[in-house]
Amino acid sequence: MPRQLWIDDHIEMRGDATHRSNMDGPWQPTDVNFIDDFTDDTLDTAAWTATVTNHTIAVDHGTYSGGWCKFTLAASHDNESCHLGGAVCWEDDQYAMFEARILVTDVSACYVYAGFSDEVEETSPDTPIDYMGGTLAAAATNAVGILMDGEDTVNGASSIVGVSIDTSLNTAVDSESDWADGEIHVLRIELDPDGDATYWLDGNCFGRTAVAVTSGTKLCPMIACAVRGTAEETVYVDYVWCSQKRDTV
Repeated sequence: MPRQLWIDDHIEMRGDATHRSNMDGPWQPTDVNFIDDFTDDTLDTAAWTATVTNHTIAVDHGTYSGGWCKFTLAASHDNESCHLGGAVCWEDDQYAMFEARILVTDVSACYVYAGFSDEVEETSPDTPIDYMGGTLAAAATNAVGILMDGEDTVNGASSIVGVSIDTSLNTAVDSESDWADGEIHVLRIELDPDGDATYWLDGNCFGRTAVAVTSGTKLCPMIACAVRGTAEETVYVDYVWCSQKRDTV
C-alpha cells in the first residue's frame, strides 16, 4: 500500500547515517532543478552569460573552498555594472524559485542584485533594478529580486530589500535587515502563477509583492553587481539554485 510522508521542516542525518550511503532506492524529484556550485575550473559558459565591461566574473578556488564565483569590481568605474545571466526558461506559472548564497566584502561601496530578469543582461550594461542616486529605478521590463545598494538612501545603504517590476515599478519591501562587511546571506525569491513574489532572507520570509512580474513572462536567473565608489570591491557567490514545477503540456 503506497504511503506518503509529509515533512514541514527538514530531514537531518545523524550518527552512522553521516558516514555512509543513507538512502536506498532512487531519489526522483518531480521539479525542474538547476544548481551551480561553481566547482568547475572555469565558469560554465553553456549555463551562464557573463556580461562585463571593466570588471571580471570568474570561478575562484583560491579564496574560499568549495567553489565560488568571484565578481571583481574595478576601481574608478563608479556605477558600471556586470551581470551573470542564465537561460530564459523560468516562469511564475510553474512556481519558479531562485536562491543564491552571497558574500559581500564592502557593502557601502557595492550594489548587488540577485533574482530573476526577463533578459540575460540589460543594455549598456545597466542594472535590472537599483537605487542609484537614491531613487528606485529599473532598466528591466520584468524582474524580481533582492538587492543591496550602497546608494539606497530610502531604506539605508546596507539594507536588504525585495524589489520588482511588471512593466512598472512596484513598491520595494524592506527586510529590516542590514548587510555587514564580509557577511554571507542566502537570498531567495518564490513566484506563484499570479506573478506574486515572496522574499526570503536566510530561511525567513520578510515580505510579499502582489503581481511582482507579468504572469507568463519567461525569466532568467541573474546576479548583477556594481561598484559605488572608487576602490576595487569583490562579491562572492557560493551557489545559485533555481527550481520550478514541470510544464504539463
